[in-house]
This record gives sequence, C-alpha cells and structure tokens, in this order.
Amino acid sequence: MTRPRIIVLGAGVSGLTTAVTMSLAGSDVTLHSAEGPAQTTSALAAAIWHPFYQAPDLVYLARARLTYDTMCRLSADVSSGVSMRPLTEYFQHDAGAPWWADCVEGLARESKAAVPSRFACAYRMNVPVAEPARYLRYLMGMFLDLGGKCVLRHVVDPVPLLDEADFVVNCCGYGSRRFGDPAVSLSRAVVLRAAPDNAVRGCFIDDSDPQAPTYIVERDEDIVLGGTADPELTSTVVGEHQIESIVRRCTDLCEGVGALRVIEARVGFRPMRSSARVARDDIHSRLLHNYGHGGGGFTLSWGCATHVLRLAGMEAATASPIVPSTVGGSRAEVESGA
Repeated sequence: MTRPRIIVLGAGVSGLTTAVTMSLAGSDVTLHSAEGPAQTTSALAAAIWHPFYQAPDLVYLARARLTYDTMCRLSADVSSGVSMRPLTEYFQHDAGAPWWADCVEGLARESKAAVPSRFACAYRMNVPVAEPARYLRYLMGMFLDLGGKCVLRHVVDPVPLLDEADFVVNCCGYGSRRFGDPAVSLSRAVVLRAAPDNAVRGCFIDDSDPQAPTYIVERDEDIVLGGTADPELTSTVVGEHQIESIVRRCTDLCEGVGALRVIEARVGFRPMRSSARVARDDIHSRLLHNYGHGGGGFTLSWGCATHVLRLAGMEAATASPIVPSTVGGSRAEVESGA
C-alpha cells in the first residue's frame, strides 16, 4: 500500500510536531523550511504550557489537553528537554479555578497569606516546560529517525507543491501572511534570560495586562523573564527601560528575581490571529493550514497536529509519541532546494 505523501512547511514547533505526528501515522513526510529550527521564533519562546490570553474555548481546551498529556509523557525522556515544573499563577479577580484547570495535574489554590494583596487569588499546578533548543532538536531527531526528509527551501507559494504530494501543510506562522491571509499580524515579545539561581524555583505568571504579560520560567539552562506584547513593532532593539520594567514586574511576583544576573535580552515575534487557523484551505482542499497560535505554539502543538492529521483523513498513532531519536546523526537524507 502506498504511503500518503505529505509536505510540511515550517520548522518551528508547529511544523516539527505536525511532521512527527504524520510520520507516526505512516505518511512519507518531507519538511520544507527556509531556516533550521534554531532560527525560528519557537527557539526564542519561554516554552511553558499555558493558555495565555485565551477566553474559554472547548476546541482550544481539547488541543491544549492533548498537548499537556503528550508533553507529560515526553518529560520521562531526559533527552527531550521537557520537564514538569510547578507554576503559580496570580489573578486580579477571583473567578474560581482557571477554565482550563481540568487539563493540569496538582492544581491547588494558594492560601490567602501566600498571595500578595494586589491579587485576589492564586493557583499552583504542575506544567510542562521545554528547553526550546533541545526540544526542537529532539523533535527533528524523532522526525528523521521515522524516515522524514528535510529540504532547505524558501517557499513563495505552497500551491505548486500540491503536484508533489497528496497534502501540503502550511505551518509558517507569520509567513502565512505572504500566502494571502491578512488576518495574521505580529506581536513583538521582549524576554530576558538570567543565569540559573536557587533564588528562583518554579514558574510564576500574571497575564492580566495583555500589553505587559509578566512571567518567570525556570528552566535547566536559564531563567526566562518576560515580557512584552507590542503589536506590529518590528524593531529588535531593546531599551533599558523595557529591561528595567520586566525585572521590576517579575520581582513583584517573586522576590528572588532581584538576585538574578540577566545575561541576555531577546526579541521574538509572535504570529497573532483572532484564532489559530487549523483548517483546509478555502480554495485548495489538499492544502491544510496550522498557524496563528500567538503565544500558544507549544501549548497547542500536539493537539493542532492531531487535528491536521484528521483533516487529511488519517488516524493518530495509538502508541506514545516517545520514540528513540538520534540527534545530530540521523539516517535520513537532508537535501537543499531552490
């Protein structure tokens, strides 16, 4: 029986997860990207599972839950770069447990004495956090070990690629704008990297201000401090006042931040849309889309990839997506294309 031929566009977390998912389902998958995973927006992400800025939505919930469960399993493999971390989230208004609380393990309401007076309540839970560089390499290794192929190629128009495959899946994030979707916009994110320090243990979030989300994400190799959400700003210059604002807000959430040594300021660009587009193209039914996740690329990755699989008329593999990966030395072929 001939295996379905799939071309996936984009090597960020959405593209790689989609490529792995479709490979696990038995497809012959080729990944086309103008850049490697380390050069994508995903490589700059805090990479914490969390529904940032998301109103209650059952479709979002299902995708986020599947991703949470999958990344929990992946955390059992040290080489994946995924670990489970305690997260404390603070809320300005007490509306009870977060609407997505059923997805997470270890949910507990913090005592009033443990919550700063400017907040109404806080909840503590365990969530997956990825070291993005390691995790993206892990996904690429998994994809290549499954027989996937990579082509370094800048794709101007995905439609001609339909002559080479049964389905083409667009996971190009903001790049999808050049494919004719004006609903995609940029939101600039400034984040700081601090050296690891025992003064900060765990993760902390207050995203009550959509223009100034505040988050602290402890990872093995660094501590991420954020952040900003600057619509349509494209400058990569980070002002000293922005750094000071982020450090001040993060210190207000966790006093230990004041003891940290900031080693780098980074700028990334989130692909924003009113809702993620995970759907068939309006004109070309074999062109599938998976982009526009905003700050939720890691949070939705496995759920959206599984949805794409169903759009292609395939079923997800029943086995766990944990397979041996050979990072840096796969058997698969890596090509270059025009």
